[in-house]
Amino acid sequence: MSEDQSGSASRTFAQRLDLLFRATHPAGRDEVGYQEVADAVASAGGPTVTANYLYLLRTGRRSNPRMDLVRALARYFNVPAGYFIDDEVAQNYTDQLELLQAIRDSGTAGLALRAASLSPEARAALTVLLDGMRAAEKPPRPDAGSPSGEDRPT
Repeated sequence: MSEDQSGSASRTFAQRLDLLFRATHPAGRDEVGYQEVADAVASAGGPTVTANYLYLLRTGRRSNPRMDLVRALARYFNVPAGYFIDDEVAQNYTDQLELLQAIRDSGTAGLALRAASLSPEARAALTVLLDGMRAAEKPPRPDAGSPSGEDRPT
């Protein structure tokens, strides 16, 4: 991902909204639908919005939604309204949302929850163990050595 796409300060409203759709659904469930969001916003006393308009906002075909809709979307996705308009707030939440998405998509939520209850010493030992397992699973680099066992010059 390029710096323009990964840095939240450079993210557009559409990119920030897209991350919320991608990151906030539970494991094993598809992303929340536009109609579901529109209905929930209306049910919570927010402004009337169509599924199509949410799609247009998410894809960047429309921008600058009314502030009441921004606040309603923030409430729905459980983020502060500043997430959509303040780069510092967005960065804090973007980091958390991307971590949440990575944990959910990798299926490691249970592992993370169990590790959280360990002592700091046990977590440090677990980190060493995981690093060793990860290193053992990585195939050797092609330039790591010659077939005869002699290292090639770099």
